[in-house]
Amino acid sequence: MASILIVDDDKGIRKQLFWHLTDDFDVKEADSLKQAKVLLEQHSVDIALLDMHMPETEGEIPAGLQMLDYIRKNHASVLSIVMTGDRDPSISLKVVESGAWDVFNKPIDLNELSVVLKRALRVRDLMNQNVALKISPYQDPDIQIVGESLPVKQVIELINQVSSTDATILIQGESGTGKELIAQAIHQKSKRKNKPFIAVNCAALTDTLVEDELFGHDTGAYTGAKGARKGKFELADNGTLFLDEVAELSATAQAKLLRVLQEGTLERLGSEKTVKVNVRVIAATHQDLKERVKEGEFREDLYYRLHVIPIHAPALRERTNDIATLANHFLSIYRQKLGRGPIGFTESALQRMAAYPWPGNVRELKNIIERLMILVSDATIDVEHLPVEIRSVKDKVAEFIFPEGFDYDSTDMISYEEQVNAFRKKLLEHTLQKSRSKSEAAQRLGINRSYLYELMDKLGISTE
Repeated sequence: MASILIVDDDKGIRKQLFWHLTDDFDVKEADSLKQAKVLLEQHSVDIALLDMHMPETEGEIPAGLQMLDYIRKNHASVLSIVMTGDRDPSISLKVVESGAWDVFNKPIDLNELSVVLKRALRVRDLMNQNVALKISPYQDPDIQIVGESLPVKQVIELINQVSSTDATILIQGESGTGKELIAQAIHQKSKRKNKPFIAVNCAALTDTLVEDELFGHDTGAYTGAKGARKGKFELADNGTLFLDEVAELSATAQAKLLRVLQEGTLERLGSEKTVKVNVRVIAATHQDLKERVKEGEFREDLYYRLHVIPIHAPALRERTNDIATLANHFLSIYRQKLGRGPIGFTESALQRMAAYPWPGNVRELKNIIERLMILVSDATIDVEHLPVEIRSVKDKVAEFIFPEGFDYDSTDMISYEEQVNAFRKKLLEHTLQKSRSKSEAAQRLGINRSYLYELMDKLGISTE
């Protein structure tokens, strides 16, 4: 049962609210800010009903706003609703801007309050299911790779297997799939983790600069070279060097890179002195390096030197099960950065995002979530808020694997939403039949009991 905390110095109002809410909530009462803070520390609270004006007002800041600020800083998951006798619209605006979920004018309309609380609980469900980051049991706390899909689990398992070695690794995958994140995870779990991790974007370097960048130069190596300079290999000594877009290296740079990998030595530009380095190389590219070899654009011997341990960074369309988890992960990050109140996605928005092909992969998803957090002021992000390229994705007929014994006939189904609801109803009915109680059914489905009841009501399944 959801918990609600009523903070009001008026005992009559507290009791009126208590008797109205006690059937649906675990109700706590506080007649002061001090008592409210104690209850928040001692109990799990979902919603706080705060009186704006109480005797503990300090200066010009009303007690309700003080409490609102305290909750926002110390109990960010609690949804706050402020009750006030003020009729000035600017007051209500200030309250909402301070992080309140809603504002009610006294005397309280109890029926209206019930509707708002139901809506608030729906947001809580969204937060519990969507916003809170679910850590996969396959996930290592040192590996900041988010996802529970099979491709992600395979990558994480491979990282755990190869991190303790010094083997050269080649990560291949489309742009935006997190190749550098994989490289960082390997370094973080390796014996080199306390040494430098140096990343170089080879595609951003011209042919004339790439050798200087990687191998350094001595004084007078070229016009303007007034002093000696270490290259990235020397800077990464005893650590890890990440060469992103390695396919872009020139033929000369490829030859020098091969020598470093074979012999562990290099020469700076303009120098005949050999420098010994101990560097683990992790290379990455979005291109098909084997095809580049066939085309004569990349050295075959270097390819096999780099290709000791290949890792495939999966595109987002290969791991659609992770889209909701990633979206909520980024939502949580930007919510904290921007100081936003509770916010979540509607199921329709998540479905539409799952149908989108994400050509820019995780990077594109991250950028879109940041944009939504800046532009959307509502407490829920719906389809209408999504960028046009996602909104315009045509509805797809879902392909489901039904539990054994399902008798599913989609002949009369037309839209994607109808397909989903038909599947949901069958799944819920099947799970309820196999469960001893609704609590067990909710646990099997991975949802809380209040959301199970909401789904049953929505899909026309008896809650008796």
